[in-house]
Amino acid sequence: MEKKKILFVIHRLDAGGAEKSLVSLLNSLPLEKFEVDLLALDPTGIFRDNLPDGLRFVNPPGEMVCQHVRINEGRFWRHVTFKTLCIKLRCIMGNHARGRKSRARMCHTQYYNAVWKRHIPDLPKKYDVAVSYLDGMNYYVIDHVCADKKILWCHNDYNKLDLVPAYDRSYYAKADKVCTISDVCLKSLIDNFPSMDDKLEVVENISSPRIINAQADMTAEMTGAGDGFADDSRFRLVSIGRLVEQKGFDIAIDAARILKDGGLDFAWYILGEGELRKPLEERAKAKGVDAVVKFIGVRANPYPYIKQADLFVMPSRYEGKSIALDEAKILCKPIVVTSYPSVGDAIESGRNGLIVDIDAQAIACGIMELYRNETLRSQLGDNLRQEDCGNESQVVGKFLKLMG
Repeated sequence: MEKKKILFVIHRLDAGGAEKSLVSLLNSLPLEKFEVDLLALDPTGIFRDNLPDGLRFVNPPGEMVCQHVRINEGRFWRHVTFKTLCIKLRCIMGNHARGRKSRARMCHTQYYNAVWKRHIPDLPKKYDVAVSYLDGMNYYVIDHVCADKKILWCHNDYNKLDLVPAYDRSYYAKADKVCTISDVCLKSLIDNFPSMDDKLEVVENISSPRIINAQADMTAEMTGAGDGFADDSRFRLVSIGRLVEQKGFDIAIDAARILKDGGLDFAWYILGEGELRKPLEERAKAKGVDAVVKFIGVRANPYPYIKQADLFVMPSRYEGKSIALDEAKILCKPIVVTSYPSVGDAIESGRNGLIVDIDAQAIACGIMELYRNETLRSQLGDNLRQEDCGNESQVVGKFLKLMG
């Protein structure tokens, strides 16, 4: 029997929930039954080495790279031509000059797509199934990939994204399925695209206990990182996420100031990178907590940090379905998490974690409560050990069914 040809498209293979979810999915699929291609705008990154054997990488066209990469990045200039430079400059200037009516019709990402799509070549190979695994790649899969079936992904609460539904409606209409990662995210899609509810489906991010528990005992990267975590005798907090506004690390810094004023001897290790790293480090210094709030960058294997931490803290403003939160649950770690809309899908406050308001005082109070109450910390961990926090077989089954 001829193998089914599948294409996955994603921005990058660096740290991020969607990226990690895709790598987990690829490692869980019966790849011997498929011919799998992967197009990543940036095929480097910490997850590259975690991909299974047998994948074929597809090089993105230079025009596509120039569309998505900032003009001040080296990768832009490695792919640029006179034509693409002119298009990029047109986009930048045109976006600044757009009026209120234009912005109401499309956000800047959608505007860029409207300008670039006629200049990006179609992918020559035909596929049985093409999967856009992250929101920004949906346009490319619909416009430039030839496939019998097209599956798009929305990895967040659509209402929290800077997207205009009127523009996306025509793209979703051309897809066979639009997947999202939680019931709250599904509701936001239904609210925005009520006529397409038959196309919408929840496919959660994969959380695999067998992989996570095995990697949590692999401590070589952690002990050799030189970030001080392994030898730190203070009460250790760990958070994981991109250093962007969504993840709320500015709120975490303010909470750290409250904890320090309260006399807690602690260290807060934040694993991740992003555009806000410098402003966050400057904020920590201005607040006088740069000695206790440690931005240590991305780790290919973050699980030993979670396992050996005293608490896992998630200060997010919003999430779809957090992979990092599920991983902390699998590792039976006491959790303090903010009350973003979809948090109830994962946490029942007081039973398997503490849910607090999205503000510094509430986060600090939640941390102090668990610091002072060792019995509650143990109880939360014991309750998590009774949960089946993995979903590998269910997610793979859903995905195989989607592919038909």
